[in-house]
Amino acid sequence: MKRGKAGRQTKRAACAASILYVAALLTACAGENMAARRPGIDEGAVQEEEWLAARTKEERRTKHDLRTEPEEPEKTKRIDLDSCEGGKVMVADGGDIWLSGSLEGQVVIDAEEDELVHLYLAGVEITSLNGPALYIEEAAKIVVTLVSETENVLADAPDYTDYEDAPACLYSVCDLTVNGDGALRVSGYYEDGIRGKDSVKLLDGTISVQAKGDGIRGNDGIYMQNAHVSIESEKNGLRTVNQGAGDRGVIEVNGGALSVVAGTNGLCAASDLYLYQGKGSIKAVEERVRTEGTAYIAESFMQ
Repeated sequence: MKRGKAGRQTKRAACAASILYVAALLTACAGENMAARRPGIDEGAVQEEEWLAARTKEERRTKHDLRTEPEEPEKTKRIDLDSCEGGKVMVADGGDIWLSGSLEGQVVIDAEEDELVHLYLAGVEITSLNGPALYIEEAAKIVVTLVSETENVLADAPDYTDYEDAPACLYSVCDLTVNGDGALRVSGYYEDGIRGKDSVKLLDGTISVQAKGDGIRGNDGIYMQNAHVSIESEKNGLRTVNQGAGDRGVIEVNGGALSVVAGTNGLCAASDLYLYQGKGSIKAVEERVRTEGTAYIAESFMQ
């Protein structure tokens, strides 16, 4: 992959220094007690078993969420970013898109509002000079597969002129799913690392995020299963903002490993929060867990 320019290195160093400052604050300020109610502590193990059974029997992954290979390889659109000129790559098609190579610029997905886009990241490095590095401007749903044995890097810049409504390095206007066995590293120098205007699902892969704002924000909900997610953020680690029926605003971690170092709250849910299968390490300057609903946390999760 191409090496970043000196300017990008300076910005990254500044962000890293800011993250280290946050981490130092956490060492001094983070308490050991979870700021959450834990059903089952007072009522006994039976109640905990009830909510665990209710969550684990539900399947929140669709057939599209589970697919990690192109359905028809011969029809897959392949884009080598090394050969792209002009700084902005526009993708107006639905279906399977295979990305590889490096780009100093931006990739924009602008499909029809009823089209599903399945984006395969096969060793990409995208460094934006203005706005999101990966911007899903229009689609019905986006699935991002991290191709096995590849590392993918997204970085934006502090300049978001004309992109104020999409303040994240990876920004999606629709439901966003990340799967696959590869790795993704996201640096959000303007505000958030990853933001979905609707819901965000993290199903597999190794995902690391550094952000000036929230690490990962899904307005309508965040669901994590099997992924290994590491976040260092100056605001919240995981955050949802909307409330409503059908688990709207819920944060749910069902497997994998979650590590959060946050300058505000570790996990900030607009509705209920469920932490059960998997392991977690959450440190925050203010509250490790903040929720407008109820926090259901299995005894084993934080061990």
